[in-house]
Amino acid sequence: MKLSRIKIRRPNERTIRILKMIGIGILLLGIGAVPPPSALGRILKELTMRDTDKNRRWVRRRVYEIHRQGYVRSDKKRYALSAAGQRFVDEQKLRELKIARPKQWHQQWHIVVFDIPQEKSGVRIPFVRHLQRLGLVFYQRSVWIHAFPLEDEVREIANFYGVLPYVSFVIATHVDGSASLRKHFTVSA
Repeated sequence: MKLSRIKIRRPNERTIRILKMIGIGILLLGIGAVPPPSALGRILKELTMRDTDKNRRWVRRRVYEIHRQGYVRSDKKRYALSAAGQRFVDEQKLRELKIARPKQWHQQWHIVVFDIPQEKSGVRIPFVRHLQRLGLVFYQRSVWIHAFPLEDEVREIANFYGVLPYVSFVIATHVDGSASLRKHFTVSA
């Protein structure tokens, strides 16, 4: 007899929004560990879905599925995010971070320098992926650069991965190769 593996899929956008609603305590339990009708209506409104029987069934299935996958736990009164669910929601918040682009460039380069120790090497690649997603440019090994202020966003990412003590920030008025960097960020001198 073959055992099939359960494949846990990454939740879609609407499911992520349901997880966020659970995270802020919107979703209460009804009879039989399903959301009560009033909560379903609120969820549908939040998801900009029409209030139909088909959509209500979809929401109930989604909540059941994320509960089964371990993103959500329930007590007698409400749903709450499990540790895995909270981590997923926090990662999602990191994915939504953006570096604000001011109207005028102040001719300063914002540099992130880090030296992550060997015992935390497992978070190095995810940390770097987030820097790339924010638009930072690889300058040298463990040195990333951007044209606009980024300290708050990078601190949030570094704090999430537990590497904040190993990250430093530098602001420079000149760096080698600044012509290509200005072109990349579409800023003028």
